Amino acid sequence: MRAGEPGLLPLSATDVERTRLPLEQAHMLPGAAYTDPAVLEWEIENIFLKNWVCAGHIDQVSDRGSYLMVELGGESVFVVADDDGLPRAFHNTCRHRGARLVDAPEGTLPRLQCPYHAWSYGFDGVLRSAPFTDDIEDFDKGCFGLKPVRLAVIDGLVLLDLSGEAPAPAEHVGDLAPLLARYRTGELRRGAQIVYDVEANWKAIAENYNECLHCPGVHPELNRLSHYLSGEDIFGEGAWCGGSMTLTEGADTMGKDGGAAHNRPPIRGLTEEQQRDVLYFLVFPNTLVSLHPDYVMLHTMWPQSEGRTKVVCEWFFEPETMALEGFSAQDAVDFWDQVNREDWGVCRITQLGMQSSGFEPGRYTSQEDHVHLFDVMVADRYLEALGAEVAR
Repeated sequence: MRAGEPGLLPLSATDVERTRLPLEQAHMLPGAAYTDPAVLEWEIENIFLKNWVCAGHIDQVSDRGSYLMVELGGESVFVVADDDGLPRAFHNTCRHRGARLVDAPEGTLPRLQCPYHAWSYGFDGVLRSAPFTDDIEDFDKGCFGLKPVRLAVIDGLVLLDLSGEAPAPAEHVGDLAPLLARYRTGELRRGAQIVYDVEANWKAIAENYNECLHCPGVHPELNRLSHYLSGEDIFGEGAWCGGSMTLTEGADTMGKDGGAAHNRPPIRGLTEEQQRDVLYFLVFPNTLVSLHPDYVMLHTMWPQSEGRTKVVCEWFFEPETMALEGFSAQDAVDFWDQVNREDWGVCRITQLGMQSSGFEPGRYTSQEDHVHLFDVMVADRYLEALGAEVAR
């Protein structure tokens, strides 16, 4: 699709408009939104590549030469810390013959040099060396720097806009920014990472994250630590949705061993009342951020096909906590690895069920208000493409 005119979205405006009705009247998104490869292709082109997406956390690119690389559709972009430790984002293609400059998901580069013909670049993207070009007519190194990608960092989240035309990043994150700042997300350091290959559409994963109606049956251990009907919804400006859940008496955090924090102190600045809550937010389109009393968990979703999504899950802690003798993140990692895999299991069977000729979009329950909010964000993008009037 990217080589020519944008493809048409193979959905009916009438079907999509049913999702935008009030929760009590709405139907879920059409089945083709989850199973048609043409829809996924359109979403990558018009949602992921034209909005801010979260590439990861600033901790991954805080030291000179440290980088992370993301792939989305046919695009590959890497973020690298420059000589001053500031993140820069570039298209992952050499200006000579187009070879990829980095191939691993993350790492540290002693220098930025193409592995093919050794063209070398500064971490600011400037071409420094191009062997055997001294005698080439009208060759100006200043014209052959790496192609930059628009980048913003908000409270530790590294955001990319490949179109260069997305709204201001502060507008995208909106009123969620002060809540992220409360948990010092920009100062945290990564303690663990697990990468999952999930057999489900990215939207099915997002919808699953936005409700806990399934928790008693699917996540009994989680439900013992925070009752599925606890907490409250949180609303505000920006492209996000979410709310809180309350820890049960005796639980200090979300982790194994009944939620014992294992001598991890709460994040500095949280009140005693705030230490009883876990906040869950989806930042459209690909970011799931969970704020716990003593750590922050980040999921980023990367569609691979209409029925497969790579999910990168990471755990972040205060540097002082990680420096404590005997520090371990294992209880939190093991707990959420179990919960994640339980979620991926129900997302997989949902994906399979939606492929049935007998599938029709269902109705929302009263406990799925944030599922509905997320679906409306998607529906609004669909309707804009379908030429329908979208009432904000």
